[in-house]
Order: sequence, then structure tokens, then C-alpha cells
Amino acid sequence: MEEKQIEIGGIPVAYKIYGAGAPVLILHGWGGGSASWVKVSSLIAEKGFQVICPDLPGFGKSGEPKEPWNIEQYLKFLGRLVEELNLKSFFLVGHSLGGGLALAFSARNSRSVRMLVLCDAAVIRKERLDWRQSCAKKMALAKKLFIKLPLAGGIIPLAQKIIYKIAGVQDYHKASPIMKKTFDNIIKEDLQKYAGLIKIPVLIVWGERDKSTPVEDAYVLQHLINGSRIEIIENVGHNSHRQAPVKIAETIMDFIKTK
Repeated sequence: MEEKQIEIGGIPVAYKIYGAGAPVLILHGWGGGSASWVKVSSLIAEKGFQVICPDLPGFGKSGEPKEPWNIEQYLKFLGRLVEELNLKSFFLVGHSLGGGLALAFSARNSRSVRMLVLCDAAVIRKERLDWRQSCAKKMALAKKLFIKLPLAGGIIPLAQKIIYKIAGVQDYHKASPIMKKTFDNIIKEDLQKYAGLIKIPVLIVWGERDKSTPVEDAYVLQHLINGSRIEIIENVGHNSHRQAPVKIAETIMDFIKTK
């Protein structure tokens, strides 16, 4: 494995590259980075492929955008990245945020993307509040009642940290102001409109116990993407690539070989 860096639009972009052969580009999810895909990347590379896994702007060792981005700006970045790396024809894998980006990019670039793998992809955007998030939302609203109380300046930051932790979105709490606004921009856009435009082979891989992007989303995508194949991984959640890397790598390789 080699770690490299290039500059795109004034942003230093770090990426990892494994093996040699037909290229496989992997896009990580929000709060993650290329480091979370080391095991899967290594296993795929061992089968005779060149795996490229970048840290998207704002994550890992890559720099942040100079202003808040939205989906469109990330897609433009991917276009530049593919051009800079001279990827003419490649397999594309995307997880969570990276899955949504991979879907939209593939819909627009079917000539360069040979096959698409969506892992617990963040495509369908609608409010889903489990008991933790519902509780956190109410606590956040209650903050307004305490804002004028004595010592509020010291209490509120601690309360916000607790709220985000309960809600399961502590990555948001840790993010810079630019990346918080980027997150807000991204979750506003539903990407289902791209599903019906996909004309290449698609594998949908999902964790059975995914709470962030429920497994129901996988079946919606299977219905929307003509001819797509679906694999549900038992006893894993949203980060299936970290909880079951061997299974994920095998599933991806079986799909590529079959097609």
C-alpha cells in the first residue's frame, strides 16, 4: 500500500493505492476516511486489482473545502479526481455518503464506471427518528429554555455534546463550522432521482442491522435500479466494511467476477 497526495482545486487530497490491475475506486462515508477501508482494499488488491481509496475533502488527511460544499461540489471534485488519476474505466464502490456520491456520479458517467457497488448508501433522505434521536431533538429544543439562565454559557456546550452523543451523530459535533454546514447541505438532497438513470451492473450491499440507513433503503434501491443485485449481510450495522471486511470483499469480488 502506498500513500500519495495530489492537489485539486487548491485542496490537498490524500489517497491510498493498493496492488496493480483493473482500477477499483472506493469512496468512504461521512466521518470516515480511507483508513477505514484498509482491510477490504487489501483483500481486493490481492485478487489482482488496483484499489484507490481517497480521503474526501474534509476527512482523513485531506484538506477541508474553503467554504461549505454540497453534493454538486463533491461530484465536481470526483470528476477532477478521476481525471487527475487518469481513470478511464473503473469499478466504483461507495459507502454511506460515498455511496450517494457514487450513485450520482455513475448516473452521469456511465462510460467510465464499469460496475457500481453501493454499501449502506446514503441515498434516501427523510427524517427517521429512533428513540435516541427523538430524545436528542427534544433536548435540543429545550436548550432554548435554558439559554438565559445563569451559567448557561458553561452548561450549553456540555449539553450539546451530550445531545449529539445520544443521537449517535458525535461526528457532527466534532466537525468544523465549514463541515457542519457541509453536512447540513448534503442531507437536504435526496438522490433517488439518479437510481433510475443507472445503466451499468449494480450490487447493493447492506448491513442487516443498519440504523443510519435502514435495510429498507436497500430494497427501495433494488426496485429503482433495473437489474441490480442485492446482498444483505447478517448481524452487522451501518459500517459493514469494518465489521465484516472479509465478507464485504468476497461479495464485491464475486459480483465483479460474475459480471
